[in-house]
Amino acid sequence: MKSYLFIPLLLLGFEIFGQESALDSVQHLPEISIVGDKNKTIPGSGQYISTRQLSMLNQSNVNHVLRSVPGVNVRDEEGFGLRPNIGLRGTSVNRSAKITLMEDGILIAPAPYADPSAYYFPTFARMQAVEVLKGSSQIKYGPYTVGGAVNLISTAIPKTFKGFAQLSYGSFGTNQQRVWVGDSKSNFDYVFEVNRLASNGFKELDNGGKTGFDRRDVMGKLRWHTSESANIPQSLTFKFLNTTEEGNESYLGLTYEDYKENPLRRYAATQNDLLDLKHSHISLTHTIAPTKGFTISTVGYYSTTFRDWARVNTIGGQSLNNILANPSLHQIPYQTMVGQTDGNLDYQSAARTYFSKGIQSNAQYSFNTNDVFHKIQVGLRYHSDQADRYATKSVYAMSNGTMILTNAGVKGNQENQIRNATAFASYIHYDIMFKGLKLSPGVRYENINFEFENYGNADNGRLGNALKNASNELGILLPGLGLKYDFNNHASAFAGVHKGFSPPGMPSVTSTTGQAKEETATNYELGYRYEKRGLNLQLVGFINDYKNILGSDNVSGGGAGSGDMFNAGNALTKGLELSFEYNLLHKEDQLSAIKLPLNITYTYTDARFQDVFVNAGGDWGSGQINRTDLIPFVTPHLLTASLGISYNKLNASLVSRYVGETRIKPGQEETIIPASGVNYNDVNAIAGFLLLDFTANYQFSKYLTAFTTLNNITNSNSISSNLPNGYRPNMPLNANIGVKLDF
Repeated sequence: MKSYLFIPLLLLGFEIFGQESALDSVQHLPEISIVGDKNKTIPGSGQYISTRQLSMLNQSNVNHVLRSVPGVNVRDEEGFGLRPNIGLRGTSVNRSAKITLMEDGILIAPAPYADPSAYYFPTFARMQAVEVLKGSSQIKYGPYTVGGAVNLISTAIPKTFKGFAQLSYGSFGTNQQRVWVGDSKSNFDYVFEVNRLASNGFKELDNGGKTGFDRRDVMGKLRWHTSESANIPQSLTFKFLNTTEEGNESYLGLTYEDYKENPLRRYAATQNDLLDLKHSHISLTHTIAPTKGFTISTVGYYSTTFRDWARVNTIGGQSLNNILANPSLHQIPYQTMVGQTDGNLDYQSAARTYFSKGIQSNAQYSFNTNDVFHKIQVGLRYHSDQADRYATKSVYAMSNGTMILTNAGVKGNQENQIRNATAFASYIHYDIMFKGLKLSPGVRYENINFEFENYGNADNGRLGNALKNASNELGILLPGLGLKYDFNNHASAFAGVHKGFSPPGMPSVTSTTGQAKEETATNYELGYRYEKRGLNLQLVGFINDYKNILGSDNVSGGGAGSGDMFNAGNALTKGLELSFEYNLLHKEDQLSAIKLPLNITYTYTDARFQDVFVNAGGDWGSGQINRTDLIPFVTPHLLTASLGISYNKLNASLVSRYVGETRIKPGQEETIIPASGVNYNDVNAIAGFLLLDFTANYQFSKYLTAFTTLNNITNSNSISSNLPNGYRPNMPLNANIGVKLDF
């Protein structure tokens, strides 16, 4: 038996998955929630985007919504937000691999420990709320605790019979059909939902062809619970989910000259690029309240994900980045890429099969001693996941602008490996409140085992003739302390310090720089909240002091694709977050029939390396990095502002989102942005850009609401990113109309 199993049970914990207000009624337990409507009571930075807010925004793109939360950095890729790149407080944004992602409180990345890149992300169009947690309280929500956690809340079981349908259609043939129906009976409750989101795509493929996607979801929740009069109330909830997607999406972007001529262009070499995605999930949750103030929740879960992103990899023996960097030097490969010259292309099918399974349990007990309120949360999680990776190279011939298969590769001839991880995670968290003071000490423990098997590119049958193994085990204790003080009913201050952590990933069998170590950081925050007379204000300062900050080598992040992790020594991230809400027509003595809500969110982040080192490649490039060099892909200035109007049956809002200039290479020299005559490899930053959106809802009756959205109303063609390969555009001006039916 492993030594960590002897840790005293009082030090055990996992992911909390019960909203505090839910504990009074197990029969009608709300969906799993971190923050919920308690975000102003926690001693840390928590934001909650409610069902009503999402309904007013009418956004199926999670990137647009998350940019309204301070401290969130998002990099757009394909324009629809299907696979968002999310970072929190300066963490890497690439594939959201450095934050804790959850749906209904359960880890949702395909293999969050063994292979954390989130190539599967839940369909945001079926979510009813979003929660973002940062600061010292997040020690309950690992394994990634440096930046924070994002929890997506799916459709809840209604308390009475209710149904909902949404139909919409818009630019580029983008359309959604969503229907759910649910009810709660004396002992049995349910909700069933189907959702389809599809588009023809806004890219324009050379010689024509598909550039869109079709994603479909089926979800259900079935819940049995005891009667209202039961002495020991309890419930049992079964959830299932199945998602499929076929996406004509590519890793290949554009050169700057081609981008300037037509930012929506897709090269002929991407005509067969295709993402095939299948995801399924089941979970069973048991909740019981043995005595007043005491609740135990236990959930077992299992999910599988298959993802095969087949795409052009090299052309005429040249990498895509080499061709993009100097088309004139590589004229024949470039002309082949655009379909104007015949030639050979290497095409890679990157098939990966993931599974993730585990069981987690939480107990929390609340009680009072005179004027002091206490809440103790204790629990545990045992989790295992796996990534089975087969990458296969085939050869196509470009002939008169059409790709023809000439040599089908043997499965696994580019990558043939299995990544396994098992983890035992635990925490204990204690809240103590006296008058206006709340103290929240806690400690988290992670014990992780990694096992890596590389069969080599010639062992298709995995006989083990050239098998290379590597393993790694680590254990780490992560303490934290948060406090909050209420000056009065309107103003409060909070502060926190905790030790953040990111796992080191798979041990390498080829690395010449040694095995990566776990990333840790001492994280500090100090904040102030004020709520009075229609004004909601939150101001937070934060510092993340890293030890052994981790980088990665993934194609999606600009690397060679080995998947190796590597350390870069010390680093320091600091910043400021502002959230401001005010109704411009607020009147203290009476309710105004018209509301003009103004919302402003601003984030400043300064992220710098603190050591001199030679980088190993990947998302930080190669060559020497110096002390105080800026960490790339961390946008210093982010601003979102919206002005709305609400009157009678109408509500509408204008939303502006500013993304400041973003470095794409480490350094501290003057930035060089893409421009005519500027060498591709000399570019070290992407210019800032501003996007404007408009949305409106009109309620014809209690059952029927019509809505419209206009995204990017100025038709900005700014570069949104330079990754994975080449420059990519924001989605151009697009309109969407639809109806929502409540019954």
